[in-house]
Amino acid sequence: MAQSSGEQPAASRPRLTPASSMMYRSQPAAMNAGLRRRRTSWLAAVVAAVLLSSWQGFSFLGSMPTGQQAHKTARQASVVDSLKNPVKTVSETIDEFYKGYPKPPVLPMYRSFLVDFITQVHLTMVDSRFKYDAIFGLGMRHFYTGLMGNYDKLVMSEESEKIWKALNSAMGMKPDQVTADAEAVAKYASSTSPAEILKHMEGTAKPSDAKIGTAFEQIQSSLYSATYSIGLFRIMELSGVEVNKANAEEWAKALKIEPASKVTSDLETYKQNQVKLQKAEEMIREIEIREKKKLAEKCWL
Repeated sequence: MAQSSGEQPAASRPRLTPASSMMYRSQPAAMNAGLRRRRTSWLAAVVAAVLLSSWQGFSFLGSMPTGQQAHKTARQASVVDSLKNPVKTVSETIDEFYKGYPKPPVLPMYRSFLVDFITQVHLTMVDSRFKYDAIFGLGMRHFYTGLMGNYDKLVMSEESEKIWKALNSAMGMKPDQVTADAEAVAKYASSTSPAEILKHMEGTAKPSDAKIGTAFEQIQSSLYSATYSIGLFRIMELSGVEVNKANAEEWAKALKIEPASKVTSDLETYKQNQVKLQKAEEMIREIEIREKKKLAEKCWL
């Protein structure tokens, strides 16, 4: 009986040797491994998306015009809107960020977080009462790394530090200096007792690092922001102080921050976000473990 035109005669078919058989099996295995890596990244991205969608941003503690003040401000702006504004706008800062980090594109699920982060820090910095200090730098760095901690895994490339540098540069700061300040404060907090830290805050003793002393001294007369709160809470964690309302009030009193609610109002949001971060990291670890087990099982088949 004649064979169909689409079927090779048995004699002409290639014979599979053990080596060639292994080669044919390894090709789909490699493809499957690639698919599994992409699947792991996709699942991790879903976790990150859920986290970011439920993330509670910190509200601004600086004075913002409301009610009649806002209406008055709007009328004044209409009179002088033809004059050049010497203060850089939020949109200009965001544009500079995207110029500093044009590609690869920021993952969509992270864009709103980054824009919100840039907006908040920008509005703090353009306030005439604002003075940069190392604790503010720690707050920035800790908040950023908390949300972007798994970014490099998702994109399979080291992009988060590039984004950090573009973000700082867009706001007129030196990224390496902010990182160095954050590391210096973190080291100080880890190596200094809570009792000594309180003395440094009260001014009855001086820390060995002058920039930390400056950060404690000038906050009572400069703009207090949510970013500074994050820096303080991180110092608490690293020094072994429980992050709670009573301790936050004690530190606010030592720093002469009035009212103390400037500090405590950010506390609950900070703690909720820390819990969400931990849960997201656990979910991503579980996904990675499951995918590795599946890959190991496939390899033994």
